[in-house]
Amino acid sequence: MNKLVHPRFRNYIFLIPLFAAVIFYELAYVGVGISIFQHGKQMPGEPFSVSAECTVGDVDDSAKKAGIHDGDHIISIGGQTITSGTRFDDMLHSHRPGDKLPVMVMPKNGSAPRMEMVPVPPLATQALTLGATLLSAVIILMSLFCVAVAIYVAALRPYDSRALILFGLLLGVSQVASTFNAFAFPPSLLMFVVVYRTLISITWPIWMALFGLYFPHAFAWDRRRPWIKYLLIVPLTASAMLVIVDEGAGIINFAAIAPLDHILNTKAADMVGLALSISAISSFFVCIGFKFGRSTNKDARRRLRILLAGSFVSLTPLFLFILIRVALRDTGRSMPEWAVVVVVLLFCIFPLTLAHVIVVDRAMDLKMVIRQGVRYGLARTGVRVALFIVVGVAIAGAEVSLVGSKLPTTEQFTILGVTIAVIIGLGRILRTRVLQWVDRRFFREAYNADQILEELSDNVRTIVEESLLLDTVTTSIAKSLHVSNIAVLLNGDGFYRPIHCHGIHLTAPVQLPENGPTIEYLKGSKDPPRIYHDDHRNWVHDAPQSEIEALKELQSQLLLPVGFKSNLVGVLSLGPKRSDQPYSRSDVQLLKSVAVQTGLALENSRLTNAIATEMAQREKLNREIEIAREVQERLFPQKLDPIPGLDYFGACRPALGVGGDYYDFLRLANGNFGIAIGDVSGKGIAAALLMASLQASLRGQAMLGQVDIARVMCNVNQLVFDATPINRYATFFYGEYNRDTRLFTYVNAGHNPPIILRRVEGNERHVIRLSTGGPVVGLFRNAPYQQASLILEPGDLFLGFTDGISEAMNNAEEEWGEERMIPALRSCATLTATEIVPSMMRDADLFVNGAPQHDDMTMVVMKLLAA
Repeated sequence: MNKLVHPRFRNYIFLIPLFAAVIFYELAYVGVGISIFQHGKQMPGEPFSVSAECTVGDVDDSAKKAGIHDGDHIISIGGQTITSGTRFDDMLHSHRPGDKLPVMVMPKNGSAPRMEMVPVPPLATQALTLGATLLSAVIILMSLFCVAVAIYVAALRPYDSRALILFGLLLGVSQVASTFNAFAFPPSLLMFVVVYRTLISITWPIWMALFGLYFPHAFAWDRRRPWIKYLLIVPLTASAMLVIVDEGAGIINFAAIAPLDHILNTKAADMVGLALSISAISSFFVCIGFKFGRSTNKDARRRLRILLAGSFVSLTPLFLFILIRVALRDTGRSMPEWAVVVVVLLFCIFPLTLAHVIVVDRAMDLKMVIRQGVRYGLARTGVRVALFIVVGVAIAGAEVSLVGSKLPTTEQFTILGVTIAVIIGLGRILRTRVLQWVDRRFFREAYNADQILEELSDNVRTIVEESLLLDTVTTSIAKSLHVSNIAVLLNGDGFYRPIHCHGIHLTAPVQLPENGPTIEYLKGSKDPPRIYHDDHRNWVHDAPQSEIEALKELQSQLLLPVGFKSNLVGVLSLGPKRSDQPYSRSDVQLLKSVAVQTGLALENSRLTNAIATEMAQREKLNREIEIAREVQERLFPQKLDPIPGLDYFGACRPALGVGGDYYDFLRLANGNFGIAIGDVSGKGIAAALLMASLQASLRGQAMLGQVDIARVMCNVNQLVFDATPINRYATFFYGEYNRDTRLFTYVNAGHNPPIILRRVEGNERHVIRLSTGGPVVGLFRNAPYQQASLILEPGDLFLGFTDGISEAMNNAEEEWGEERMIPALRSCATLTATEIVPSMMRDADLFVNGAPQHDDMTMVVMKLLAA
């Protein structure tokens, strides 16, 4: 299917966002430059730079006077640890020039840390020198020039790998001598600027090597041994990626890339990177020089000579400049300003040389691309004129030959007629073949509309993605018939509006009413209607002016119904052919077939998308329920800490994916042990949210250590009431056990009364129900609650449960009930708490015998162990 998508279009999908990013950066770059020239004295600058290891570098004179030197270690600035480039940037932008930064520094000689007051310098000095001003202006203009040429060439030849390599090379050139520090940009753009600059500048040697290898044609040995270039390209790419990660991640977190930064800032790493870059740039000169020496074409030699000379003049001073800077790096000295200006001015010759060779000297046939339509028209007209002359001369020659012969007149006319028919037939065949050659010559594509459109009509039926379908259809039609612009209008809200356009940019809204004259004429017309705006006899002039303007905006010349006229899914609007030829009958027949199949495919696409959307929504809902279930499970106690004298356990089994039951165990600050169980009204996610609110409210109140748990319940009730809808509430039980006094104090807020089984004489166990309390929580704002207390005795067994346990129902709609639950509890009272809960669950399951349950089943058990 990808073969039907034009390569240019595929490349534009990648190039357009890239163009936007490049233009955005250049606009920001120019804006920063203007701002610095106007307000640089009021903008804070960097007194020094900080590496990921918090090592100082690039120290200015004011910081040196304050006692900061290259290689010192920054402990803190303003009492804050510098953990990232963003933190350092924010700190600088929070000060004004002249402010003193308190910097805690550890000297590189290992002496004791000391505090230094470092003045914040202005981003621009009071009086910019002529050299600095000239240098900045030249660099800005060079950057804009490089970007303009790069986008121009890549936009005209997006399918040409040489144009894309030139694009990367010119972008790299634009950043080689970037004049403003990244910290001069607004903080919100810091990450973008650092990553963009690093990516573009660090890959510049790679583009240099590739450009030398493939311009103006591929190097001979690369065609035979293509793997050789990777011996240089792969290390360069790996080194570039490491630097990009180091620079980008350093903006966020120094600690994360400190080891990498330490490696990249060593002399060995610098030398390796410098050696790789020099090797790549040297390979550029080697390839261009070798091609110049071997080339026999005068035009190619002239271009290569210009490129070689301009590159040598511009890059040699830069190469020497870099070597001198490396040599002077450890001495503390820097290059004089005049030398920097000279190197930059000479370096500007390189992009000018590239632009001259590519654009002016037409190394990539850019002018041919621009004038292609005009040349095509002239070529086709010339072919017709030449063929007309040839046929005329042939007929005239045949007539002269026959007139001079002695054949009878009848035979002469017969032979002349046959000769004329043969000449005309051969002329038409020759004309077709020659015009096809012209199409191939000027459009670089095989012109076979019949085959392309027939394959398209078969293939569109298998495409279910609407955007891909429309893109495939319009691109294939444009490719086969050389149509300058195509638009697909689909019906929606009573109007047909453009959904997909190819080769046309609409400057005004376009819509055709569903019941308007244009659509009605399209439905009633036997053949697709043709549009001639300059012919007032054409049907289009009977349409309202608004529809005429819409068709003019679309540059429509032919309208095709998409789908069947009884069910018109959309309209396919075709503009004029690039050759200005009218649509032939065979063109229209094939386009009608494509339009019908496109309509069927659109219906299939919409049905498929509707099903996919519903499935996606259902899957999303299921995933949300699963996440809610996982979160809810985390709200239950995850670890039961051992408590001397107590054995306790709890469990919840939701009826649905997400339940509304709640239980909790609390170790309180006053030494008490809290136990809670509740049942939220409703089920599903809404109930789970109320359960979470209930847990948070209880824990927040209980952890305060209040003795009056009735007050705790009042506060919980008010919090839940304020946080939930009026129709939401929860039954709730909460109690606290004091291990020193064995006093158990509780409040029952409308919940099933928990049970205490107390051993009496023999093995008989007495049932105590805990029902004192008040109404459910969350239903009334100022509900009153009472608390009750009792002394627990060794061997007492506490059981809290929700109605999902007691009201478990079998297929005969009989409830398990407390009359069955309490005997089941007595039968397992001698077991541990962790054994009692599953034993009770099994007894309930045996009773319901597989009947579906519609309520959550939750229980908590606490046993007071014998002394």
